[in-house]
Amino acid sequence: MQEDIKQIVREAIVKIIQDTTSESNVRRAVQLHEMKVHFVPAKYRVLGGLLQSLNIKFGNFIEKLIALVVEKDSNVEALPESGGKVKFSMTARTDSLIDQYITSRQLPGSPDQCDDLFENLLKEIINTERQGDANKQIITKDVDALFKTNQNQIIYLEIKYNDDHDTGKFVDINRKFIKTYAGLINHLGIEDISDIKPILYYLNPIKRWGPIYVPSSHIYRGRQLFDEYFEIRYEDVDEYLRNLSDDESIMAIFDELYQSIRYDAKHPDLL
Repeated sequence: MQEDIKQIVREAIVKIIQDTTSESNVRRAVQLHEMKVHFVPAKYRVLGGLLQSLNIKFGNFIEKLIALVVEKDSNVEALPESGGKVKFSMTARTDSLIDQYITSRQLPGSPDQCDDLFENLLKEIINTERQGDANKQIITKDVDALFKTNQNQIIYLEIKYNDDHDTGKFVDINRKFIKTYAGLINHLGIEDISDIKPILYYLNPIKRWGPIYVPSSHIYRGRQLFDEYFEIRYEDVDEYLRNLSDDESIMAIFDELYQSIRYDAKHPDLL
């Protein structure tokens, strides 16, 4: 299983690199930078832009990686919605409840601990959605990963690489996390809070933000998720990702990219 995952992960990363550094993308970058005045040579600005694009896409890749672990791991059962976009129905009342909760947690008098507040919110969401309000709005959300454990509990994961987002992005992540949970309540016919556990997961265990909107019991970092649910070991995935950048074939792709941009006669106008 480990070798299969390594191969799939490697192929996915190579595809991301090749798509990002395609001739058409390089050509667009050249056109963008050739008219700009800057002391950094245009060729290096083109290269830097492509590398930054890859850096951004790495976070998206981590979501795909964990979804892949869910799909391949024998300890859990991936549900059909895992890793895809799903249309949900949700009442306006629930939508408002979530927005009010997010706002209330930003107020100076809001308590440091949010365990009880968060649990009450989840219960209220279920109660509101179970009342059968006919005026439900349709929302579409990404479901990063969704699986069932051997104990038949459903786990919903919102997956991020690092806990390093700026304030506005951090708020958006938590809001989207809770609203996707609310949509899943209807989509899966959830009746009880214990039937599904929402988890905000960071692959990198380094902690920046505290449990402002989501309590620590619903925030997993690093190996914690793997230790609790998966047969696949976090250490194996982490080690492979760390060593991948030194893979000679991966290095060759970047070497070729540099040579192409720095010396390629097709772009002599880049000084």
